[in-house]
Amino acid sequence: MDTNLPHSYSRQRLRAILIASSAATFILPFIGSAINIALPLIAAEFMTGADLVGWIPTAYLLASAIFLIPFGKVADTIGQRQIFLAGILVMAISLAGAAISPDFWVLFVMMFIAGIGSAMIYATGIALLTMNYPLNERGKVIGINTAVIYIALAAGPFIGGIVTGIFGWRAVFALAAAIAILSFIPSVKDIPTTDGNGRLAGNYDYPGSFIYAATLIFLITGLSLIPKWYGGFLTAAGTAGLITFLWWEGHVQNPIFAVRAFAGNRVFTYSNIAALINYAATFAIGFLLSFYLQGVRGFSPDFAGIILITQPAVMTGAVIFSGNLSDRVEPWIPATIGMAIVAGSLAGFALLGTETPLFVVMAILAIVGFGFGIFSSPNMNSIISALPNHAAGVASATAATMRVIGQMLSMAIAMMVFSIVIGNVEIGPTVVNELLQAIKICFSAFAILCGAGIWFSAARGNLRGR
Repeated sequence: MDTNLPHSYSRQRLRAILIASSAATFILPFIGSAINIALPLIAAEFMTGADLVGWIPTAYLLASAIFLIPFGKVADTIGQRQIFLAGILVMAISLAGAAISPDFWVLFVMMFIAGIGSAMIYATGIALLTMNYPLNERGKVIGINTAVIYIALAAGPFIGGIVTGIFGWRAVFALAAAIAILSFIPSVKDIPTTDGNGRLAGNYDYPGSFIYAATLIFLITGLSLIPKWYGGFLTAAGTAGLITFLWWEGHVQNPIFAVRAFAGNRVFTYSNIAALINYAATFAIGFLLSFYLQGVRGFSPDFAGIILITQPAVMTGAVIFSGNLSDRVEPWIPATIGMAIVAGSLAGFALLGTETPLFVVMAILAIVGFGFGIFSSPNMNSIISALPNHAAGVASATAATMRVIGQMLSMAIAMMVFSIVIGNVEIGPTVVNELLQAIKICFSAFAILCGAGIWFSAARGNLRGR
């Protein structure tokens, strides 16, 4: 195994690349976690129900999922740096637009555009690191980069709660836009130019991109509208689209989704499935607990943010530890332990009541954070390292796609349950019991889902010595 640096960059330059990449990566989870705190106030201002306002973060995730794989392919073609920098600019402009949105649907569109920018960053961020760091250090730098994500997740509820409580929800988007602009400066300065393979044009899989986008739109929209007859129809159409997409990608010459990379590669396949399940089971925690703390318990946004900071704060330490650990032991071991811890914690959340002590809520959040942190870095290391270096963009985009699709499925399940149990009514004292019931049903479903993911994590096999 060659452990030499793949380029002649000094250690100082490599650290600068890591800092620049991590600075831009910070924006994406920050805005996602900060929005969760602001959602009850957004729903109140635009007079929408919890199921409809859930489309604000879902629009962001939907666009990310649609464009992640195409941008991963484009980045491999024209260079990672160009796509990465463009993504930061798109994020800055769209978040500024979200801050001045006059109504719900303008905010929805701005968040969709922000999702496109996030796809450009997600598709290239990890690839920029793995292209410049040797194999025996990837676990460490991936762990650091992932820790930045969880620092942002921790800062989001805390800062978002304070900003929302003092200045209103619009200030959250303005702050995120400012962070995006500031992160652009070191990224331009420190990230080296990357050359693509120059092959796109007529070889690009345009039909595959269209089928992929339509599949996600039908599937996620259908799940969120499942109580209505056309919700089932859209879900069925999305399922058929998924089957068609996988078949098409397996036969086309230049696929946007590397289906062939899954064939015969058990580590890559099962690691991606484990990531998908884990994110599907955990992403909506912030959404659900934001409504639990503010809608059921009546706490303020800033106080709710302080409570929610527990999970990502613990994640940050756990993910650094597990990143280093995955360089020394087989990644499936810590990842599987982490998945099991998360499953048990979600089952604990399913027992929440109107008077559950806050220290119990915070304790469960801490355990979830520890389990997710132990799972995340080793699993990402497995995905990235299971493919050769020249496919770094594909591996990075695929991993990010599993994450975003999992997050989107998590929100779709939550919105589906809210729509069935509560309906599209404004959240208030008259629906507290129904709101609590919907939250508990969601956590029960997520615990079962995460339990199923334990098998895929454990069964992936060894990364080294294959």
